[in-house]
Amino acid sequence: QMGRVFIEEAMDVTGINRTDLVAVCAYLKRSGQASSAADALRLLETGTIDKHDIEEQMIRSLQVELDQEDEILE
Repeated sequence: QMGRVFIEEAMDVTGINRTDLVAVCAYLKRSGQASSAADALRLLETGTIDKHDIEEQMIRSLQVELDQEDEILE
């Protein structure tokens, strides 16, 4: 059993629900912060990656900078 990763344990430790956990693991893998989904779960479970930090990174990665003229509504 040593070294096995359990989704429920990662959910308990981080407080992230199952749906969001899938998104977080995918983000960690895509961004190169984890080598696999299991590695991402392990990083979250051990506290190596903070839940709030990774959520903030995900939000920033989806944000788009608007030009000043795009912000003005007529």
